[in-house]
Amino acid sequence: MPKLVANDIATMLKKRISSGEWLEDGRMPPERDLAVEFGVARNTVRRAVGFLENDGTVVRHVGRGTFLTATNPTSITSMVTRMEGTSPADMMEIRQLLEPAAAAFAATNASATELNAVREAHQTACDAKDMPDFEHWDAEFHHRVFGCCRNDFLKEIHNLMRAIRNQSPWFEMKKRSFSEERRQAYCDEHQAILDCLFHRDPEGAKNAMLAHLRTVERNLLGR
Repeated sequence: MPKLVANDIATMLKKRISSGEWLEDGRMPPERDLAVEFGVARNTVRRAVGFLENDGTVVRHVGRGTFLTATNPTSITSMVTRMEGTSPADMMEIRQLLEPAAAAFAATNASATELNAVREAHQTACDAKDMPDFEHWDAEFHHRVFGCCRNDFLKEIHNLMRAIRNQSPWFEMKKRSFSEERRQAYCDEHQAILDCLFHRDPEGAKNAMLAHLRTVERNLLGR
């Protein structure tokens, strides 16, 4: 088994906290016990717990121990923490449920200024010189479509999905699946979505977005 480091242990502890472990009294085991459990030095566990303290997951009281700040597994904080490990397959299923609806809303509700912002993101993505720049503006295109839908709750759900997809494993997966041919296909599909938005065609926008996401799914997951 590879040697665990503080970041790995912090991630594992967060998942256990989110699952409801240690919920009854809201207190984590002592660092010395966790060090034995993980087979690492106590200083490594101390650093891991420090990461959790820095992001507000736990609070340490000298002489008393380390306590959870959110002991309710149904709290929004706990649910968001659990979402950090969302699989690519699950993410693509949710995207195919939500983003076509957002595109339909955008076709109906967007202002001319908002649509021009979507077009700007599309054009900048098409002109990008490298993969990271393209990925940034590709994501911005989708972000601006959600911004057009005039539904704040839906927009915030997308912000959460976007944060998850900005994690390192997601970027590496996109990097492996990237090619110039696929980039051109994405640009063409974005143009089809954009055309429907400017023609105020909600059904067309919905179908064009769904077709695009199915292409993304095939490229990322091999489906």
